[in-house]
Amino acid sequence: MPRDQGSVTDQELEALRDGMAKQGEALREALAEDLGGDPDDY
Repeated sequence: MPRDQGSVTDQELEALRDGMAKQGEALREALAEDLGGDPDDY
């Protein structure tokens, strides 16, 4: 049964985007460290 969680604010969306960007950067850095190359390659 779905429940109404209310609206998401612009600030909450921006915080989510920032968190996702930081997580992506950390992932690319880890891949570059483990597999070689530059983080931008991933």
